[in-house]
Amino acid sequence: HNLSDTRLEFEQAPTEVQELAQTCNMMISRLSDAWEQQRRFVSDVSHELRTPLTLVHGYLQSTLRRSKNLTEPQKEGLEIAASEADRTIKLLQDLLDLARADGGHIRFNIEREPLEEVVQEVLEMGQYVSDRFQADLTPVKALVDRARLKQVLINLLDNAMKYSEADKPIQIKLNHYGDQAYIEVRDQGRGIPLCDLTKIFAPFFRVDEDRSRATGGTGLGLSIVKTLVEGMDGTLKVQSKLNEGSVFTVALPI
Repeated sequence: HNLSDTRLEFEQAPTEVQELAQTCNMMISRLSDAWEQQRRFVSDVSHELRTPLTLVHGYLQSTLRRSKNLTEPQKEGLEIAASEADRTIKLLQDLLDLARADGGHIRFNIEREPLEEVVQEVLEMGQYVSDRFQADLTPVKALVDRARLKQVLINLLDNAMKYSEADKPIQIKLNHYGDQAYIEVRDQGRGIPLCDLTKIFAPFFRVDEDRSRATGGTGLGLSIVKTLVEGMDGTLKVQSKLNEGSVFTVALPI
């Protein structure tokens, strides 16, 4: 995380050690430059592609709304194209968010907020999509960015819905211990293999490639969630058992 500021210094060391330190510093510098170029490339490409794709998506939606003489194959083709354009736009937005976070360009407006209100607002939005949510909310205030926390919760609830059966409830619990507030999102889905628990927050990682594609996942959601939670000085943990479900716990400072 701090390659650009890392250097080895052995001024009083033997000549051979000083030369080795200089070589290591050159390597570190090149790694730092390569990492920065990669971040800039991802950010620039995502930004440049998002605008034309948004226009394409808009034209497709407009055509679908206004054309009354489309044949069924034509309508189906346009709907597929619009759906894929929308999915790609969301992927590019996720890439932009990650690139900004890696570059330290995401700003947080941290204030002491009543978490039960924030969770309730997200659940009220979610009720139009699903009636599976069960909430147990203990009133507590914590230091958070309200908009970013909503983004975190929406991602976690979306994941819970995608990877559990439609008739299984999703439980959201809010409580506090000591100087931390805890938000738990529990599903009764297929769970995550133990060997993958340390990998699921890596960008583009998929526990099940075929199932992820079927649900429209990009492999970026949890990576963004972890970045946002840590940006609010919080932590994100997961517990899971195969065929029993998963529990994602967000801990935030009171």
